[in-house]
Amino acid sequence: MKRLGPSLLARGLLPLVALAALACRGPSVQVKRDVPEDLGASAVVVYPFLFRWQAPPWRAVELSQRLVDVGLAEAGDATLFFGPGEVRVYRPEEDNAWAASDAVAVLAPHGVRPDAALVLRPRAERRVQSGERELVDSHGRTMGRSAQETVVYLGTVEVLHPASQRVVLEVSGEATADPFADVTDDGADPAPELTRLMEDLTREALKGLSGALRPPRAPSPPLATEVAWIPWETPGLAAELEGKDLLDAEVLRRQRLRFANPGVAPAELDALAGLPAGLHVRAVPPGAKLAAGDLVLSLDGRPAPPQALERVRMMQVPAEASVRRSSGRIVSLQLP
Repeated sequence: MKRLGPSLLARGLLPLVALAALACRGPSVQVKRDVPEDLGASAVVVYPFLFRWQAPPWRAVELSQRLVDVGLAEAGDATLFFGPGEVRVYRPEEDNAWAASDAVAVLAPHGVRPDAALVLRPRAERRVQSGERELVDSHGRTMGRSAQETVVYLGTVEVLHPASQRVVLEVSGEATADPFADVTDDGADPAPELTRLMEDLTREALKGLSGALRPPRAPSPPLATEVAWIPWETPGLAAELEGKDLLDAEVLRRQRLRFANPGVAPAELDALAGLPAGLHVRAVPPGAKLAAGDLVLSLDGRPAPPQALERVRMMQVPAEASVRRSSGRIVSLQLP
C-alpha cells in the first residue's frame, strides 16, 4: 500500500502548500469603471477573443460568441450586439478600434453612429505553476516522485469607447483549472474554467454599463424564444476540418456544436449535426412568423448567428430571411 509518509513533510511540503493554496483560492474580480454619465451606447461590438497563448483561430471566435450569448441574455433588449464572426479586426489591441477594424461599416446599416457604440475586448493569459511530491511506502522509503502542475487563467474584459479612444470599463479576475473535474461535455470545452470566468466577467461588465445601454429604437416582440446555433461558418473552422480525416473531423464538428449550445441535450445536438449552418429555431411565441423546427439560413444574404436575429427586432427596415422549413422547403420571409 502506498501513502504519503513523513518524508513528504520534510521534502515536499512547501510546493504542495503553495499549490493547494492556489487551487483553493476563491474567485476575485476587480472592476475599474470610468463610464461618462452622458454615455449612450446603442451597440456593443464583441471582438474575437485574444489568447495570450497559441490557440486556433476558430477558438477566438467561438469563445467570444459565448460572451455574445451572455450579452443577449443580460441586455439583449437594451442594445445591439455584434459578434466576432461579423467584424474583421486588423489590430485588436489598438484603442482606435474604428481604424483597426471594419466595425463602422458593419454598424452603418443599423443606423448606429460611431460615437454611440462600444467595443468589448476579452483576453486571457495562462500561468502554469509546477511542483512535485514524493511517494513513500509505510516504512518511509521513497517509491518515486509525482509531478504536479497548476494552471491559472487570468482573464480581462475591457470595454472601449472608440470614438474617444477611452477605456470606460475594465473587469478582471482569475480561475484555477481543476484537473480532476468530471468531463461532462465529451471534451467540447478545452478550458471550462476559463469559459466560466469570462462569462462571469462579461456579466459584471454589462452590469457596470447598465445605465449607458440604450436601444436605437424600441424592440419588436421576440421572433423566437429558444434557438440553437449551428456554427459551421465559424471563421477558420472549415480549414481545420478539411485538414483532418473523416472521423476526427466529425468529432471536432460535434464538439464545436456542443460548445456553441451548452444548454441543448446531446440527443437534440445529434439531430442538428446533419443540418447546414444557420440558426435552428427551437421554440417561438404565439403568432410568430417563424416556427419551431425552422432553420434560418441567412439574414439579408449574410450568416445568421443568434445576435443577428435579435438585431432584426430593432431594425429600421425589415430584413429578408432565407428559412428552411422542417419539411425541407426553403422560403423567404420579411422579418420582423
